[in-house]
Amino acid sequence: MSALNFLSLLLQPIAQVGAREMRVSDNINDVLRDMEARSKAGGKKHLSEDHQLEAVGRFWDSHELKTFRDVYLVSWGLCLPHRPKGSCVLDDYLRFQLLLDGVDRWKSEPCRYRRCYQGLVKSYFIYDALVETSPVMARKNWHRLRDYLRERNRFIHDEKANPDWVATAIENVQLFEDRPCEPYVERLLYGDSSAVEQICAQLGISNASWFQRELILAQIRAATKLSNVQFVELMPRLLELLTSNEVLRDRGLILILDRYVKIPVSAAHKLLRDSSVLWWGNPWLPSNENRWGGVVREARDMVADWLKLEFIETFFTKLAEDGLGDRRRMDFWKQYVKSIDQIEFALGSNARNSRESDFVALRKKMTGLICVLEASGTNNAFIMTMGNLVAVEFSGMGNALYGYDARKALPFDTTEPLRLGVDAYNSLKQRSDRILWLSHQDGIHNSDKWEHMFAARLRENFGIQSGTAALSAVPAQTPKSAPEAENTNMAWKGAAAVTPLTHSRSALNTFATAQGLKVEDKTTQGGSLWVLVGAEDDYITRILTLWGFNHKPGKGWWK
Repeated sequence: MSALNFLSLLLQPIAQVGAREMRVSDNINDVLRDMEARSKAGGKKHLSEDHQLEAVGRFWDSHELKTFRDVYLVSWGLCLPHRPKGSCVLDDYLRFQLLLDGVDRWKSEPCRYRRCYQGLVKSYFIYDALVETSPVMARKNWHRLRDYLRERNRFIHDEKANPDWVATAIENVQLFEDRPCEPYVERLLYGDSSAVEQICAQLGISNASWFQRELILAQIRAATKLSNVQFVELMPRLLELLTSNEVLRDRGLILILDRYVKIPVSAAHKLLRDSSVLWWGNPWLPSNENRWGGVVREARDMVADWLKLEFIETFFTKLAEDGLGDRRRMDFWKQYVKSIDQIEFALGSNARNSRESDFVALRKKMTGLICVLEASGTNNAFIMTMGNLVAVEFSGMGNALYGYDARKALPFDTTEPLRLGVDAYNSLKQRSDRILWLSHQDGIHNSDKWEHMFAARLRENFGIQSGTAALSAVPAQTPKSAPEAENTNMAWKGAAAVTPLTHSRSALNTFATAQGLKVEDKTTQGGSLWVLVGAEDDYITRILTLWGFNHKPGKGWWK
């Protein structure tokens, strides 16, 4: 075979491929669109940190920026140490000024100038000058950098063409002012983060930036300035922000609690209560003193009362004998929440050892309050300290209340296993030492109901009052004139004397009739219990909030 024939044989497959019909594909259009988007975004080539460090080191030693590349690299490496564990350019007044002067030399060439400006922007969002631990000089230079970026903002625009980030920086020049987060807060509060996401993507703001942290705190601060109803509606959103951010959790929770306590007759907010206790622990335990030290005393007492309410409800429902709820005892003791100084739970074997999720969660919440009760089955005890009285209630409905003098040594030690046998060693039932013994029986001691008898003995013998003080009004956000405030408080106190602290359907019906309200009960259909209210009324709001109703603007209150 000749060489020419051999070459022809080799080329035949290629000729056959070339003769095939080409398939139509739209992939090239996607590629072109992606290239166009990257071009408009002004995407920079990856800057080697080694190159930045090398440029920063040369500048640190020489105080000179000889070329545009030097200015460009140092602008991006503004926060990098000139040597391991050494200072960065932002820490040094003279060197930082020399850099700004070097960048200014390129103001007349927008294409080059904005490349340095973009590096300064990234450094601005990287360096956290808002924390107290940041060096004083670096903090001052950071503020100078912020002023520089604001004042030079207009020089990054080119008459011919501009990447997308340039428009973003110019349209959001407030990022380089005292309140960089303010314009975005309202949309963020209601779940719209699109504007912020675009800004962060265009300007290279990372999740670790101080800006992301300040956005969260700005939302919480803004929410605390809204009306009571709006603030409460946003509560789940605010707590969700803090759930995923441990660094801000304490500061944010302080803002929320201090604001919530200003709501007149603050209803127990389950999510706020559970979050507070989960993050800071029990508010009345000395071991948690430092965690709760940042909030006002009223806020701490508020959560403590909520937790006591929950514990009372839990004891007389979840921990009751054989799981049978005792609502009368529960409703009675809920009225004395503000009089209860300390609570302890003596748990029997079932409650201590159950692996049910409810019991596991309950024991976690009761950390520091649990005592061992050597009793079988569902026996448990509830120990309350109220002034000079230590009262012990038992889970079994047939047990009487035992009371002991808190000023004397108690006949039992809660740090050791407790017992239930009358007069037994370390028993909660000691006849010789008790100063109070009351049976939960109606129609005795000239009382139709045992509740009346209990209340009288607590009041007369120990000066313990039911919690009507819980209805005392907290000053409204808008100060009233003295006569108006006095009339409001007098009307409220008079109403509090006849309005029950706890919700019941009969109490609601009586209240609705007196206030001319319409009640819609859709609970039998799987719905809610509604109280239809047209306009807002302070008194109605306080009572329904106290009873645990939620507000829906334009319609009324539901539970």
